[in-house]
Amino acid sequence: MGGNTEQKRRVVRPGSRSVPRTTIAERVYEDIKERILDQTLAPGERLTMDFLCRELAVSSSPVREALARLESEKLVVSEVYAGYSVAPPPDPEYLRGLLRFRILVEGHCGCVGAPKRLPDVLKAMESAFDAMARTKKLGTRYREYRRFIQEDSRFHRAIVTSSGNPATIAIYANLHPILLQSRLYITRSTDGSPAEEVLLEHEKILAAFREGDGDAAEAAIRTHLEGGLRRLHRVGLERQTNG
Repeated sequence: MGGNTEQKRRVVRPGSRSVPRTTIAERVYEDIKERILDQTLAPGERLTMDFLCRELAVSSSPVREALARLESEKLVVSEVYAGYSVAPPPDPEYLRGLLRFRILVEGHCGCVGAPKRLPDVLKAMESAFDAMARTKKLGTRYREYRRFIQEDSRFHRAIVTSSGNPATIAIYANLHPILLQSRLYITRSTDGSPAEEVLLEHEKILAAFREGDGDAAEAAIRTHLEGGLRRLHRVGLERQTNG
């Protein structure tokens, strides 16, 4: 009963309509996340509750909720007595290892899943691809490329789901925070250029699933993720040059 009361709680400010508490928590989460990913909040920077509450003009509850969520996504870290701070960027070698892991897992899932031609899987992949294709320019800020990355994630979850293996699906789902970070470094360019190369790779994967060709799906997934390895190296060089 107490849980229902909490869900219905409203935050009311003079001269404004009541706002659901969950909406405020989501806004705070997105605001802090955007500042971290755009490096307005630098890696290693301390995140004090008082500062964030003043900066975002909210109480401590949504800030605390947002920080816990961001910690689960590996974007902030917490230490006893020290509190929260912005997490360091992922190590490039770790990201390369993650991509190689995905080649094995997603490639296998595509090989066994594409021949099934599951309607729900194809529908999810079609929808995600169409949404990515509508993105004309990725942009260099989080709010500009967020939608593309969300749809990219949905596309790849559908590949894994096609395998029909509950253990693989669950393990892959638990990787979501790490996969989010990897996409931020692999997909976007420092100049915000369109993701034509990435879209073409997704289109070939989708075509293999439409045709029910497992071997072609595995090959297309491998090509796409190996392309991610090249893009990771390229982004690293761009940042060294611009730095």
